[in-house]
Amino acid sequence: MISLPPPSAADDETYLADLCQNAGWSVHQGPWLLAYAAYRQHGGNPWAFNPRAFVPDVGDDQRALYDARRSARRLQRIRQTPGLLCCPMCGSPTTGGLDHYLPRSAYPEFSIMAANLVPACTHCNSGVKGNICRGISPERFIHPYFDAFANMPLWQVAFAPPYLAVTFCAVPAPGLNAEQRSRVAFHLAHVLGSQFLLWAQNQWATFPQLVRNTIGGAGTVTTAHVATEARTRLRDAVATTGMNSWLSAFFRGLQEDMLAHVFIATATQPFMATPIA
Repeated sequence: MISLPPPSAADDETYLADLCQNAGWSVHQGPWLLAYAAYRQHGGNPWAFNPRAFVPDVGDDQRALYDARRSARRLQRIRQTPGLLCCPMCGSPTTGGLDHYLPRSAYPEFSIMAANLVPACTHCNSGVKGNICRGISPERFIHPYFDAFANMPLWQVAFAPPYLAVTFCAVPAPGLNAEQRSRVAFHLAHVLGSQFLLWAQNQWATFPQLVRNTIGGAGTVTTAHVATEARTRLRDAVATTGMNSWLSAFFRGLQEDMLAHVFIATATQPFMATPIA
């Protein structure tokens, strides 16, 4: 989850104008441009506007435009947006995919609109979000191009005991207002799938050894050691993977869970520091 500068409106409109030079599309250029303008005006908010009606209905053809152009240089540039530290939609450590913010199944007119195409991981693009675009008003997804509050800490991982068989929950971060909390909760519920839970389990299972490696030797590890390591890992995660990456959310939640610190301190006792290869 990252706030990104929105694509150029002029570039989107120029691309659409060029497309409408082809036979069969020119009659639709006016309403299509109005749809683009409404999207930008409302920041992609599906509560603010409905899918545009075209006469005759060309929805299937508009959806197919993306399939025909998915390898085009224009879309490749979005997939390969430089400087991404994590997936702008879910915070995973991988990028290289492309996700329709508003699904083209419901909004085919935005199939090739750059402002509706977000660089994302393969988990987002493979259907965790699916064809959902909103919940109960005002629930909708965070838009990387139009929601500036994505620059602040949005979420963290909560650890539900028993810690031997811990359950991971993605929850909104403290400090958000009521509307932001509602939107973040909806977003998390629909972009984080089984891959995130497997990843979190691995982080949890290996963290005691990381603490031992930092402390060294075979002496007692205290909860203060665990708390310090969690804070350090959070700082490093924010710097290297972004404010709202999976890693940052994991350690943001862990640094606050004192009972988890007790469990982890105890779990480090059987370990020796891993030798440097």
